[in-house]
Amino acid sequence: MAHKDALQRAIKGLSVHDVYLKNSAVFTKDEWDPKRTDSSMLVYQFMTGVEKSEIFGIGEEVDSNVKNFFAIYIKVGCRLVAETSDTDSETIFAQIEATFIAEYVFSPDFSVTDDEALTAFAIENASFHVWPYWREYLMASCTRLNLPKVALPVRQFTSRV
Repeated sequence: MAHKDALQRAIKGLSVHDVYLKNSAVFTKDEWDPKRTDSSMLVYQFMTGVEKSEIFGIGEEVDSNVKNFFAIYIKVGCRLVAETSDTDSETIFAQIEATFIAEYVFSPDFSVTDDEALTAFAIENASFHVWPYWREYLMASCTRLNLPKVALPVRQFTSRV
């Protein structure tokens, strides 16, 4: 129950300020052309995870007299591999990875030292805010690379119990 309470404190105390792409890496395997290949034996693999988070204020100093922000770095990725792949680098035909930053502003009554709430929020909530940006970036990248199109669900689903 403590975890849920911590998460609720963060949800009430943080508001989305910005979501943006920090970096990305995209490649297709040398001497492989998706237009000239039967892609029916290829499958997509996905990953999503929190890379890190940080608190900062205007002028980089966290202070009770300035507006403070919480930035969460979410790493996402997708790769196209042979269906029977053991995922070694030789079997990766294409890969799209990105790190997005979800930036939140603290409400005046939220404590920037509430580590339990901030950790719960980073793990449980931030990827929901990044999801639409990742979804669009992935679809556009697949189109530009002539890869089989992958449309992620409009809403991110989790396996939380």
